[in-house]
Amino acid sequence: MNSNVRLQDVVDDAASLGDTAPALATGGVSDGPALSMATDVMSAMINGGPGGIPYNWKWNRFNAPAFPTISYQQDNFIPGLVNLGWIESAWASNINQTSIPKQKQQLEVHRDLLVTYDQTGWPGKICWIPNSVAQTGTWGAAPLGPTVGNPSGDTTSIGSNPSGIQNPGPGVIYTNPLGIPNQPINATTCIKDPNGNLWVLTAYGTCGSVQPTWPTNPVFPAFNSPNTVATTVTDGTVVWTAVNPAGMAFRLNPIPPQTGICWLIQPVCQYKAPRFTALSQYLEPVPDDFSTYFKQGFFAECYRRNPDPKIQHKYTMERQLFLEALDRSVKQADREQDDMGFYPGMSIMETGIAVNPINPAYPFGAWNTN
Repeated sequence: MNSNVRLQDVVDDAASLGDTAPALATGGVSDGPALSMATDVMSAMINGGPGGIPYNWKWNRFNAPAFPTISYQQDNFIPGLVNLGWIESAWASNINQTSIPKQKQQLEVHRDLLVTYDQTGWPGKICWIPNSVAQTGTWGAAPLGPTVGNPSGDTTSIGSNPSGIQNPGPGVIYTNPLGIPNQPINATTCIKDPNGNLWVLTAYGTCGSVQPTWPTNPVFPAFNSPNTVATTVTDGTVVWTAVNPAGMAFRLNPIPPQTGICWLIQPVCQYKAPRFTALSQYLEPVPDDFSTYFKQGFFAECYRRNPDPKIQHKYTMERQLFLEALDRSVKQADREQDDMGFYPGMSIMETGIAVNPINPAYPFGAWNTN
């Protein structure tokens, strides 16, 4: 946990000041205004909006659950992922490579990626999309993935599924990609049941001989209840886990080929701004050394909601002080040089000599002088 400061500490500080105290209590709902103002300040610091810019804070960064590439699968459900704000970066590792160092690739992060059938031996781009708009398979629809009697997969018809991806169904085998030389030919791990609910594969095995019974109203984690245990359905020796339609899926471009290297994709993301529901909450994820900037924003919100017009008029100045505080907080966290940047591929006066390649430490090639 980053924070040891509770919201109650900030509220107590504001309550001790004559100009900010009146905004904190409202006839019988004393906690409501403080919780609302604190949520606004947190949103300004993390999500941006009218009161701030969405910064890529290190203290708000997390590794999303990594996932393996699946044959022909562009969109990937992630069980329980409901708190992603945006992707900062992503990389992929050849999980079955036994030599050291392992092969790794950087992925470009995009706001959106179009649906495609282009394939390549390694991933190139990634974005996140709502689970509700991701491409999904259908249990029992053609073409089926590999089955006991047909190890290459049933490709006789694409059925009514517009994605044309391989589907689960009777006897379809899901092979764990970890520890085998090449990516196995697996059916899609993301499906929609006849009730319209979404499911993701969470245990490899062999599908049952008949379609499982899908519950009408499965439960799953949500942004305000991230610890809810999701409903699961057993399908032969396969297990399906319910996912929230409002959760986040990852889309790759190009799509993985049917076989080849299995890449483990690791997105690095920023959390959504949390909501405050109790004064006892810590200022998580804001660390203690940044709590003063949060407090500045909270005081500004107190001025904005003060019932006295003369005191309320001070809000403009206090809000500006908060924005300046945010700017200072960014500078406090921005001491290191970024690894990303643009550098010339050749010197201004190129000599054609193949030695001493251009790089940031040797920017002028053979013409470099000490």
